Amino acid sequence: MITDLPNVVVDLAARCADAGGRAYLVGGGVRDHLMGRAVHDWDIEVFGLPATSLVGLLKRLGTVNAVGRSFGVYKLRPHGWARDRAEVDVSIPRRDSKVGPGHRGISVEGDPHMSLVEATRRRDLTVNAILYDVLNRSFEDPWNGRADIRQKRLCAVDRETFLEDPLRALRVIQFAARLEFSVDSVLMDICKEANLHELPSERVQGEWAKLMMSIRPSIGMDVAREARVLARVFPEVARCEQGAALDRLAKHQRDSLPTVGQRWCVMLATWLKGASEPDVVATLDRLTLHRCRGYPLREKLLQVMRYADLPTDSDGGLRNLAARAEVGVVLRSRWALTEDTTCLDTLARARLLGLEFTQPPALLRGRDLKEIGMAPGPAIGTVLKAVYQLQLDGHVTTHQDALDAALRLSESPS
Repeated sequence: MITDLPNVVVDLAARCADAGGRAYLVGGGVRDHLMGRAVHDWDIEVFGLPATSLVGLLKRLGTVNAVGRSFGVYKLRPHGWARDRAEVDVSIPRRDSKVGPGHRGISVEGDPHMSLVEATRRRDLTVNAILYDVLNRSFEDPWNGRADIRQKRLCAVDRETFLEDPLRALRVIQFAARLEFSVDSVLMDICKEANLHELPSERVQGEWAKLMMSIRPSIGMDVAREARVLARVFPEVARCEQGAALDRLAKHQRDSLPTVGQRWCVMLATWLKGASEPDVVATLDRLTLHRCRGYPLREKLLQVMRYADLPTDSDGGLRNLAARAEVGVVLRSRWALTEDTTCLDTLARARLLGLEFTQPPALLRGRDLKEIGMAPGPAIGTVLKAVYQLQLDGHVTTHQDALDAALRLSESPS
């Protein structure tokens, strides 16, 4: 029995019953409850009511956004619902049919009078095909998903419907990592047959993000390798094997980074360690990962990989690294790959020096050189670069030191 249902879910179920329908909780929320995990998303499937009746009912409960009007999928924001809470997804049963290539080549038709077995047949995995009758407080489990949850394994609901959407092969990978489940041998063989060349890169990115930000990325990586997903989707870097290092980051250091872009950066830098720059760029292109919420991911990642092995055993070394790449990303990745705890000591030192994510600010600017009489031109840039390097190495520590060094450099023979 699920005892902590939001009031609006119970209210919706009661209103559906009064109108002649039946509301079930479906999908990940039911699965997570059975696994003892917190439920944050509430997905409801309503049987026995046509879409028009359902919409009228939903509008009495809150604001309705018809994201899939033609096949009966709606997002409900209940009256008084906090802004930071996810909307309630409400749908009628629907039938998927393969009508063309790719993820988009799937026709969807709503049918509120489908049976429970037929409605759940379109779902990908048995653990995601369990329904919970809100009013009767009972589970409907036509594909034995609860047994698979107890066995901690992923199984396909139906071989034919599974292969209609090739994206599901990537969903298996991220589910294995997120849930820490094994993959049934039949399902593994199905994933090997998926036409992955049909997948749009933005959908690949979405599933790969869930893998990279999961509890145990190594499990998903192992599945991706065995199912030949790596070889087909990321052929340039299919041999990169850093699963244990990715797990260490996920457990201890990844989430200590302040932005999603930086978390992506450290996971990618670790996964792709040893890959050539062209192969890294090809991988980012396949994921359409160039920026992430304003963070210049491609630029930052390439910097991290170019300078990942710079020495950091002195303050000067840290300053030199910070001028070229994000120290906080480099040292976390280095620690994950080597298990050398001195990397974390160095990270703490970088934090004290203000260098974890910040370049050392230059003590000297171009206008300073103009004020002491240097003529505008390329020579100013050359002197500034040389003085900044002296600063990074610790030979220049004050503004006056920097001016004196600039004068010496400008007066020396070229």
